[in-house]
Amino acid sequence: MRTKNPQYGAAAIEFAILFPIFFLIFYAIVTYGLIFAAQQTLTLAAAEGARAAVRYPVAAGGGTLSQAAQLQARLAAACSTASVALDWLRKLGAGLGAAACGNSVSSAAGLYATSGLCGVASFTASNDPKQVNCVTMQVNYSYATAPLIPKLLGPLMSLPTPNFLHGKAVVQINLMD
Repeated sequence: MRTKNPQYGAAAIEFAILFPIFFLIFYAIVTYGLIFAAQQTLTLAAAEGARAAVRYPVAAGGGTLSQAAQLQARLAAACSTASVALDWLRKLGAGLGAAACGNSVSSAAGLYATSGLCGVASFTASNDPKQVNCVTMQVNYSYATAPLIPKLLGPLMSLPTPNFLHGKAVVQINLMD
């Protein structure tokens, strides 16, 4: 004789109730994992760019460069090295802004290599080689305009994410004659 199972279909109902919760947890892990990876990449790119600025640029033919040429070579090396380190992030999202490297400290998205005087409390930007003892490399990613993962159901179920991700490194340099 067959007995009726009053629990028939309960597993499907439990799955329908619990699946959105588990999916939201998985979505949060992937989203925040990519944000942390992007933040680490920005920090690494800024550090590598600053490290490239410390290396003394060698002139062609074994000659020496003027202080102004040294400074520009160091800033260009910082920008190109930081840009290489950001390759995967540039391919995945458009939040880095223009490909060109700026020469000021800014909060806008992009790469910025700035030279100037390091102070105890502040940094004074300068392009005069005689007034330079520091190089600041800054990398900003606008996560609000170019998220790495699309928002879940638009603003209805979006996770709290940062608007900007920043990476910054400052190095002290010595321009040789």
